Amino acid sequence: MKKSERIDLIKKILVEQDIMTQDDLVNALLDLNIEVTQATVSRDMRELRLVKVPAKTGGYLYALPESNRLNTDAEFFKSVVEEIKKQGNQLAIRTSPGSAMLLKHRLLTRFEPLIFTVLSDDDTILLIATTDATAEKIYTSLSN
Repeated sequence: MKKSERIDLIKKILVEQDIMTQDDLVNALLDLNIEVTQATVSRDMRELRLVKVPAKTGGYLYALPESNRLNTDAEFFKSVVEEIKKQGNQLAIRTSPGSAMLLKHRLLTRFEPLIFTVLSDDDTILLIATTDATAEKIYTSLSN
């Protein structure tokens, strides 16, 4: 198998399966009768610039970097946001455990001109918008 074909297959596996370790990825490829070593997979993962993201079941799993991810912001928000409360120009957002920092980054990237500041911990975000109206825009966008 060519390297480019293996890379494409790894991308497909990452979308379809929860890959938490390099060994998980090696085993997924071996299950498809693709002979690889851990060293080869490690080089492929480095080339793809894989990142660790919070898994819904706890722990972390490998994913493509944001620039290569298949999911949209809307899909991501829907998958990690559990509750949103709005009061004036503030939003309190509860996320799945371990997701708040990643969501904070996405919020700042998408809504930067509308945001005064964002504070987060493991599963909670306090977003302070520049005005009540901009908070409403962000709230509406996240709620849809």
